[in-house]
Amino acid sequence: MLPLDPIDSVSPLSRLLRSAPGAEVRAELDRVEALLGVGRDPAAAVPDGGPLVAAALGFGRGALALREGALDAAVLHLEGAVAAFDREGAAEARDLARCEAALARLRRDVRAACASAIEELDSIAAAGDPGRRAAVVAAHYRGTAERLLGDAAAAQRTLLSALRRSEPFLGERAQILNSLGTLYVTLGAHGAAEALLEHAAELHRRRGDSVGEAIACGQLGAAALGLGALERARAPLQRQEWLCARLGDAFGRARALTFLSELALELGRADDALALATSAREIAERAAPPLRTWVAYASRAIGRARRDLGDPGAAAALDEAGALFRALGLPLGEALAAWDRASAEALALAEPADWFSAAWSLGSLGLSSRVAQLLRERLEIEEAAPLPEKGDPTSDGGGPTSDGEARELALAAAAQTSPHVAMQREVELVYDRPDHLAAMAARRTAAQRNLGRLAALTLARPGLIVAAIAASPLGARGRALPPERAMAVCVADLPGLTVWIWPAAATPATIGNDLAVLRATLGEPLRAALVFAPAGRVLCPPFAGDTGAELDAVELVGLIALPAVLAPGELRLDPQLGWDGDARASVEALGFVITNNPCHRG
Repeated sequence: MLPLDPIDSVSPLSRLLRSAPGAEVRAELDRVEALLGVGRDPAAAVPDGGPLVAAALGFGRGALALREGALDAAVLHLEGAVAAFDREGAAEARDLARCEAALARLRRDVRAACASAIEELDSIAAAGDPGRRAAVVAAHYRGTAERLLGDAAAAQRTLLSALRRSEPFLGERAQILNSLGTLYVTLGAHGAAEALLEHAAELHRRRGDSVGEAIACGQLGAAALGLGALERARAPLQRQEWLCARLGDAFGRARALTFLSELALELGRADDALALATSAREIAERAAPPLRTWVAYASRAIGRARRDLGDPGAAAALDEAGALFRALGLPLGEALAAWDRASAEALALAEPADWFSAAWSLGSLGLSSRVAQLLRERLEIEEAAPLPEKGDPTSDGGGPTSDGEARELALAAAAQTSPHVAMQREVELVYDRPDHLAAMAARRTAAQRNLGRLAALTLARPGLIVAAIAASPLGARGRALPPERAMAVCVADLPGLTVWIWPAAATPATIGNDLAVLRATLGEPLRAALVFAPAGRVLCPPFAGDTGAELDAVELVGLIALPAVLAPGELRLDPQLGWDGDARASVEALGFVITNNPCHRG
């Protein structure tokens, strides 16, 4: 028995939950309660099938609350339905309600609920036939929990296992395809994501599931944007907006309109962008409670559109968006707000623009294509209103002021990350060798993050900390690429040896932590020599096929020979680094032995 089966003969509620506005679904729930004489209290149900009818209506209210994001109410109604189905011995309906209640807790409590949700979902999947619907749904939601925990490889394995068992359940299959597509968008495997989401959208259309189709279309738009296909992104985003308008889904509609406004900006249609973003912000503000994330992103799009139109009110909208991003603690939003501030400073010519902070934040998020956009915008602003030459290479916030060729090269290198060529292979791998796809996507994300940081460093003030690091596992499988939370950047990777750099502002604790993470990844003690290059700069990231970044005032010949004479776990320091006793102690506490190198200079 499915949770809504007890009322299927008198109500189309199952269909309405997939395709009707929330107000229409609530009216139908009220109608059925009045028709059958069932109150909100299951104890008041009529004798003939009353408890199951009450349980089904409770499940329906919980499903609607979950769809609308009223997560406290969703948990309350769904847990009530679980108890009611359990009392009546309706095991399959009970377990499906348990799955939905676990999903509601995951969405409400995010990571805090993951461990308990996985435990409960595993118990559901383990009870009875692994091919039954509840077991497939439990596996699907377990994959969602693993994705929230950041374990993309585990999430992929779980979701693919659920997909293989979902053939008899078309609706569940479409939902699992949505989740897999979302996972691959997150991983940057946009070709695989697009193929899966197109399949999902078609299945949802065939079933009349407007809610599921809207989700698939939104992620299809994101996948197309990731592939650089701006025009191709338009149609699914417009479809999402239309579906969400019919459903009364403020979140989905505000999201779609904001994405469409960003598309219009990229295509040079600032007037269209302003209208779209204004609609998005109005919808987000009218929601109860207001959708502050989309208010912030829409406000940013409004500010950028007004700036492109020459409207003096642009600065206020951008400031509003920046304040909201900071209040919400959204890393991408904060990076974009920093970009907006740099643009405003450069256009006003009032003070040196801090392009580097924004570029570094975007690069650290793995968004090398965004760094390329920032570099392009910087060049366009400076070409329109060139800064005076001051003879100081740091006078504009970092990087040489007169070396136009170097800046063009940096932009070209950062813009080389379009994944179009890999798209067809991704589609093949997602069905044939998904583990290979996950590993490839993870390595590509790490490489793009490294490329983005290198591009950002072309904007930094002179001064680099350089480390030559030796360990036998280096030089294979991208192990030398620094992780997301590191501040290091890899500039060379050879068998047994890698070279990392940090901006001069990096603290000893940051450097020590980065090296400790690399040691844990390799499973072997490191031997490393660190020097300070006070005039060191990154001039250009590597192009595809290049052997490394183009550096200036960084001497590596003597440095890379030093690790060979060091003991495992030894860090040899250049006195110019200026680390005091506390700094050394903080790094030694991580398990390293620090020694001095009095001779070498960067």
